[in-house]
Amino acid sequence: MPVNAGTQGQPACLKWSGGEHTLSGPCFIGRRSDNDIPINNVQASRRHAVLMNLNDDWWINDLGSRNGIVVNGLRLNCARRLRNGDEIRIANQRLSFYNAAQPAPHHSSILGKTTEFAPQTLSDAPTSSAACELLIVTEKGEIIEGDKAAHWFFGKALERAPGGAHYFLPPQIRQWLQKLADLNEKVSPPLEMEQQDHRLVLSLARCKDDRFYLLVRVEVAKISIKRLETLGLTVREAEVMHWVCEGKSNPEIAQILDIAIHTVNRHNEHIFKKLAVDNRHKAIKTVKERLGL
Repeated sequence: MPVNAGTQGQPACLKWSGGEHTLSGPCFIGRRSDNDIPINNVQASRRHAVLMNLNDDWWINDLGSRNGIVVNGLRLNCARRLRNGDEIRIANQRLSFYNAAQPAPHHSSILGKTTEFAPQTLSDAPTSSAACELLIVTEKGEIIEGDKAAHWFFGKALERAPGGAHYFLPPQIRQWLQKLADLNEKVSPPLEMEQQDHRLVLSLARCKDDRFYLLVRVEVAKISIKRLETLGLTVREAEVMHWVCEGKSNPEIAQILDIAIHTVNRHNEHIFKKLAVDNRHKAIKTVKERLGL
């Protein structure tokens, strides 16, 4: 699925003390000066985070940083969909996310604390949102940044000449890059590669100084939300069960879906009853059996 531009006529932005950045495409944050938002602090990694738009929602993803990302006081351990008014902290920098296309959050005072209510519905966000890495490569497919991520995605399919300083991407991706270079188009369709149990999606984030910035995402399409609904689960139960199948804990699921942990627990109880099981392990096993996986 391509990385889309923001909602037309309703630009999202990041604001901080003394600065503002309008989001029109993938936004890179980190210590290097060539990031969209450079942070001059040793606690920030060279490529710390990326914001990208998927299905008209903005997501923030950690690019393997050393000190992590904090959103609204919680450290991220997976990609997070951003909401109007969210506060992001990277190293010593605090940034606020604003999206005019989203309504202002509703709040309620409980025991003297301000609590944001999660929206009642969740757009069908792609499963790939939780696994995204950045590779910076040359036109010929030589990996300049992102060796570790490339090995995780492609393994032995990477190539390197004897004595060479860098690895090269697999031939299929190099051919795709060459076509992008020849066409010289700002917007191009992503490259999708089918693997044994998942799909890799490579999107061109930008081309700068003869360097291609590629966002590589993992899509596990077999246990999708739509397929889980065929088992008699509601949309929300299917969303929760999808992330259970992805190995996420209840607190992680609550963070991803912007709901309370006790709400996740309640959905799990309903899911277990519908699947006639009594724990997560049996639920995953039953789902795979019923879906023929």
